[in-house]
Amino acid sequence: MTRRKRNSYFQCKRFTIEQGDCAMKVTTDASLLGAYADVQQAQRILDIGAGTGLLSLFVAQRSTAQIDAVELDSQAAEQARKNFANSPWSERLNLIEMDIRDYAMLGPQQHLQQHSDQNRPQYDCIITNPPFFTGSTQNPCDRSALARHNTHLPLSDLMKSIDQLLSADGVVWILLPLAESDAIIKLAESFSLYPQQRMLVRNSSQHPAHREIMRLSRHQAEVEQSIFTLYKEHPFHTKAAAALFEPYYTRMKVEA
Repeated sequence: MTRRKRNSYFQCKRFTIEQGDCAMKVTTDASLLGAYADVQQAQRILDIGAGTGLLSLFVAQRSTAQIDAVELDSQAAEQARKNFANSPWSERLNLIEMDIRDYAMLGPQQHLQQHSDQNRPQYDCIITNPPFFTGSTQNPCDRSALARHNTHLPLSDLMKSIDQLLSADGVVWILLPLAESDAIIKLAESFSLYPQQRMLVRNSSQHPAHREIMRLSRHQAEVEQSIFTLYKEHPFHTKAAAALFEPYYTRMKVEA
C-alpha cells in the first residue's frame, strides 16, 4: 500500500496555506480549534507554536485583533511568514521566530538588558496546538519530533509561559489529546488558571473521542462540557462541523 501524498498547500476560500516546508501539516483537528475558538471580541491574540500559521489565519478571518504568532522552527517560521504576507490580513499578523519561553521572559524587545513587566506583552486571547505527546515513540525526523512531542517544550513550561503572557481577563484555547488533559488541568491550577469549557472531539458517533479542546481562564466557574462529532460517516461532515468549516473550506460533503 502506498501512502497518500499530502498537497504542498491547503486551499481555503480567502487564503492559501503553503505547508511544504512545515513538519506538521494542516489537520482537521487544528482547523476545528481555529474555527471554533471564540475570538470575535479579542483585541490581541497570541498563537503559540504557529507552524503553518493555520490558527492565526483562521482567527484573523473572523476577528479584528492584532495577532502575534511564535514559532521556533526556522523553516516553519518562514513558511508561516509567507502565508501571512499573502493573506488579506497581513497588516494584523506578526510572526516571531523565537522560543516561547524566551518570548515570555523578554517580550519582543530581545535587546533589553533588564526585564520589566512593562516590556512584557499581554494578550486577551491565547490559542495553541502544542507539541503534546508525552512518553510515546518519537518520530525519527527531528523536526517532526519537535512539532509533535513535548520533550523540548514540557507542558509545565508551556503553562508558565501562558501565565506570563495572559492578561487578567484573558482566555486560553488549547487542543490536546485526551491523555494530556488531566495533566494540563493540574498544571493550570498551579498558575490559577481554570477550565471553563471542555469539548471532546470524535471522528464519528462510532468512534471514541481522540482530542479535547479546552478553554481556560483565571476565573473559576462551572465547567461547560460537550462532545463534537466531525463526520456523520467519512467523508460526510456533520451539519455542526460543516457550519464551522463553511467560511473556510472550498469543498465539503455534508450529511443529508
